[in-house]
Amino acid sequence: MLVLNRRPGESIVIEPDLRVTVLSVTDRRVWVGISSASAFRELRVSAMVLSPSEARLEIVPMSSVVFDGEQVRISTGAEGDAAETLHAGLAVDRQPGQRVDVGDELWVAVSSISKGNPTITFGGGVIGEEFSITLIRPAGSYVRLGVDAPNRRVYREELWDAVQASGTSREDTQAVLATTARPAPTEVALPDPPQLELEPAPARSSLPGTPVHQGVAANVTAGSAAG
Repeated sequence: MLVLNRRPGESIVIEPDLRVTVLSVTDRRVWVGISSASAFRELRVSAMVLSPSEARLEIVPMSSVVFDGEQVRISTGAEGDAAETLHAGLAVDRQPGQRVDVGDELWVAVSSISKGNPTITFGGGVIGEEFSITLIRPAGSYVRLGVDAPNRRVYREELWDAVQASGTSREDTQAVLATTARPAPTEVALPDPPQLELEPAPARSSLPGTPVHQGVAANVTAGSAAG
């Protein structure tokens, strides 16, 4: 799982063009918007934990809803209709594994709850391979998004925009990432310390046959090595 800090108004991009934007952050609730320029308009989603086994899933906009046992299906209507203007939405309690179908090709589910943090999974034909967003407990003005998108690259919005502006192909993205990384520190070879030459002390023999200057030289050498 990739964990990224995002503030309201900031986004992440999941290839090929799925954009997840943090809309608002409060003590217990985080709203995110998910959109695809090529497939669907923005869908706003929130999940608030009610218990270790249940969360309240909210989805906006919604123009109609059908309940069929545990299955819930909503439609979002056309762009600019009354449901979108009035910010009408669905709030339904879901246990892990229970989902809400949005139209025919998109679904949203609370897939797990861990340590009070809900994980929302998105799937369906317009999504392709499903991916999950864990809303990790907000800290101040930002929230930590845990992103699990197998076989897809995930970018901070600002890096994605820089890559697109540079015209870099997806195959060369790793090279772009490498150039933006902080360079490794360069090793600098230091010159060897100068060798000290000691002049022998004047010969002053206290014991026969033991020159005092040899003992002094030995002590200085030992002190230099310890230092």
